[in-house]
Amino acid sequence: MATTYTVEIHHQGTVQTIQVPEDKTVLDVADAAQLGLPSSCHAGVCTTCAAKLLEGTVEQGDGMGISPELQAQGYALLCVSYPRSNLKVETEQEDTVYNLQFGQSQK
Repeated sequence: MATTYTVEIHHQGTVQTIQVPEDKTVLDVADAAQLGLPSSCHAGVCTTCAAKLLEGTVEQGDGMGISPELQAQGYALLCVSYPRSNLKVETEQEDTVYNLQFGQSQK
């Protein structure tokens, strides 16, 4: 039986709490709960669903749209994020992630 984690989602000034099994993505459960979180590809290749992990850890091995460096800084793509602990996340980090990942000139 899958372990279920509590996920607190900070989205547009509100806080929603959902229960996410370890074998489901945060976005799948949030979509089922009709939370209206931003999303696009559902495949981990864009940054529309990017969030900042305020607490907790996720497994996001399929997250091609976000660099390992940004993952290490606590950013996650919710469409490919499987909880590995209770979480607190802040949504709508697409611009931040995009700028951190692509906005810097390459040397």
